[in-house]
Order: sequence, then structure tokens, then C-alpha cells
Amino acid sequence: MPGQNLYDKLTSDSLWGPECSIISELKGCDDARPAVVGGAVRDLLLERPISDLDIATAIPDTARMLAKAFAEATGRSFVQYTHKQTIYRVVGHAQPQVDFTDPIGGTREADLRRRDFTINAMALGLKEKEKAVLDDPLGGLDDLNSGIIRMTSPETFDDDPLRLLRAFRFSAQLRFEIESATFREIESRPLKLRDIPGERIQLELLETLIPRGAAAQIEKMDFAGIVRTLFPELVLQKGIEQNVYHHLDVWEHTLESISQLERVLDLEEDVLNPWEDKINEYIDYEFPSGHSRRSLMKLAMLLHDIAKPHCRARREDGRITFIGHERLGSDYCRDYLDRLRFPRYERNFVCGLIEGHLRPAVFSREEPTRPRAAYRFFRDYEDAAMGIILMSLADRLAAQGPKVTEEINERHRSAVSYLLECLFDRTELVVRPPQLVDGVTLMHELNIEPGPLVGHLLKRVQEAQVMGEISTEEEALEFCKKIATQSDFD
Repeated sequence: MPGQNLYDKLTSDSLWGPECSIISELKGCDDARPAVVGGAVRDLLLERPISDLDIATAIPDTARMLAKAFAEATGRSFVQYTHKQTIYRVVGHAQPQVDFTDPIGGTREADLRRRDFTINAMALGLKEKEKAVLDDPLGGLDDLNSGIIRMTSPETFDDDPLRLLRAFRFSAQLRFEIESATFREIESRPLKLRDIPGERIQLELLETLIPRGAAAQIEKMDFAGIVRTLFPELVLQKGIEQNVYHHLDVWEHTLESISQLERVLDLEEDVLNPWEDKINEYIDYEFPSGHSRRSLMKLAMLLHDIAKPHCRARREDGRITFIGHERLGSDYCRDYLDRLRFPRYERNFVCGLIEGHLRPAVFSREEPTRPRAAYRFFRDYEDAAMGIILMSLADRLAAQGPKVTEEINERHRSAVSYLLECLFDRTELVVRPPQLVDGVTLMHELNIEPGPLVGHLLKRVQEAQVMGEISTEEEALEFCKKIATQSDFD
């Protein structure tokens, strides 16, 4: 019986086994008839790690009693909050959280039928007489075995329109296909996403982008009308012809860029090998929100050319240009991310990636001023700089028009190598040279007042350092004296 196997797996789990054993022995358990429901059952069946434990009672008005008893038995506290239904969440320091809910509709079957998808509408009883019984009224186990995302009913999307997007998240994470009738229901109501708070959308969107194959999910979301709803400017890219360095229109290039970025982030380009550990550490870093740089970089790749349709021009010689699209695109992106309620530091990171995504291309030429340009690049983009380097490589590999030769691709790889070498192996020589002189000393020695000139001089000193023009405090002061009187110090 699948239920018996599931229960054995659950109770032997080092994290959740003790929790379920405690719940099954609580006073009142027989009256409440609690069961593990939703994603925990799905992940048990798929032999995936369980991230959350949801307990649903079969009898109305028993969840609070059970949550309180569990909290007291484990020395934790519980909080109550309401979103669609009342949830009693038991929390403790460095301990897994457990959610308790009463059945929606008054019975367990009614509760399961109100869930989002059949693969999440299964329950595993914890009451003594119900242990090892898998409650599966909608055939979720069959759909799980067939790799199908199927709605519990069309009303599921009206109950919570975020489920329109969540279908694609599960499809991406589990590599399942969305069943055709379910897809048609999604197609019929994408505008309902406009009623969902932005912070709820951002999580589902990023979780959809993280797994490999994100471009295919974006295409499906586009067919369903979700891309137009979330990012109206993106659909304007379709059919926009590019110059001879591109083989795809802007929309197709965007999708190909995402696929190439996945190759880059998985370190499938040899040029990245010398810094593999440091690159992995960078892209896997999580911001305080829990969002990783990896997920935000893929979002930036989706939006990196969003302004191209508005910047397209054709020169007299027939060449197509998109001058300024990176700066305008950054502005568009900031508006979108603000609407989706992304934290300020994440907005700045993603917008920096978009604004700077063309900058690494200038390093494909071995100019004598490359160290100064590199210093300015890292100074201007700070935390986003490495992300820009990786994105630029993906962007280059996604643009393989008739004018692109292997020499051009190799020059760009060389630029990437140069910038990564500067960042990791020549940090004090190029990226963050040691300070030769501070602002107080400058003001005293040059007899100048506090103001923009001081900051400008300090920047010029560091640029001269990386070019090897100065290396001591005395040389720095002499250098500053020569340029301090210039009226134009841009």
C-alpha cells in the first residue's frame, strides 16, 4: 500500500518524523483526525526533501486546540493569521514550523477538493486508525506518476489567481506538463493576476525561473497571456529585427539568452573554470529575502533588452541600432520591480545588471587604458559587476548573426577572462587599490573646501594608480595639484 510506505518514510524522516509522532500522540488527536496534506505528501511520493509540514484536521474547529497542544508539548509558541483561511503556525527557534488548519468545506474531502492541483490534494492520516491511509479523492497519485499538473477544478484559479502562475512553477520544478484543460483555464483568465499583491507574484516568478529550462516555461507563460500581464513591454519584442550580429529577433534572442545564461551559471564555458568556486559562491548567495543572485540574474536576463523596441533606429547605411536601450531598459525594469514589491537592494542589483550588460564588450579590445576602464567598471557596478560579466557572456553567445565569427566570440571570452582575473587575482591592482591619500589630507595640502572636487580628485588618484602613473602619497598629492585648478573635471 502506498500509504503504509509513505507513513514509514515520514516517521523515519529525521526532521519531520518526531513532529508527526508527537502530533499522533496528542490528547485530542482522535477527535481532530489530523493528516499531513499537500506538498509534504507530494514530496514524500517523489522522494524529495519536505520543506513545509501542513496539518489539516478533518473536524471543524479543532485545529487551534491541536496546534496549542503541539506547541505546549514541544515548548514552542503558536501564532494565528488569516489568508483565505485561518492558519495556526507553531514556531520555535531553529525548529521547523508546522501549520495547522481546519478543513475548508467542513470535511477532509471537501478540503482536498478546494486545493490547487491534484498532486497537492492528497492526505496521509496521523490518527491511529487512519495511519498509512492515503486519501486521494482526485487521482493525484496517478497524475504524479504521469508527470501532470492538473487543476482540482476551474474554480481553483478564481479562489486564488496566483495559482495561474504557480502551475508554471510546479511545471518547472518537477518537470511536469500542464494538462491541456488546465492550460485552457489559465489562458482564459491571466488578467486576474493583476489583483494579486506584487510580493506574492515575485516569489512564484523567481521559483519558476530558477530550474534549468526557464525559456520554455516563459514561452508557455507567453502563450497563456501571463507574460503580457506581468511585463507588457516584453511582447513588443516579437518580430523586431536586429542587426547582422544577431540571428534572432529580439524576443527569440531574449529566450536564447536565458538558455545561454543557464549554461554560463552551470559553468559550461571553459573560460570560467579557474574561478569556479568563487563564481558558485557569488551566484548562490541569498539576499535577506531568501532570493538568490542566480534567480535575480535570470530575471534580469529576461528583461535585459526590454527597451529595444523603443530604441530601434536604422542608420543611413542601413545598419540597425538600439542606442540607449540598456539605460531605458533599466528604468522600465525599476518600475516593474517596484510594482512587484521587490526590496530596494534587489531592484538596484537587477537594474544594475541591465544597465551594465553591454559594458564588458569594450574589454574585447586590448587598449592601453584597459586597467582604468576596468577600475571604473567595478567602481560603477560594485556587487552587480560579476553578474554583468556572466550575463554579457551569455548575451554574446545568444547573438550569432552572419557577421559573428569565432574570433569575435573568443575576443569576448578573453574580455570575460580579463575582468574575472582583475576581480579575483588583481584586486588591489585594479579593483580596490590601497588608498594613497585621504580627503582630509587633500583639503589641507591643496587648501580646498569640502565639496565635489575632493571626491573627484580621490577617484582620479585611484585611476592613476591602476594605470601605474603614481604609487606614493607624495606622487598622489603632486598629481592632484596639477589637476585641481581645472574648471572641467568631468
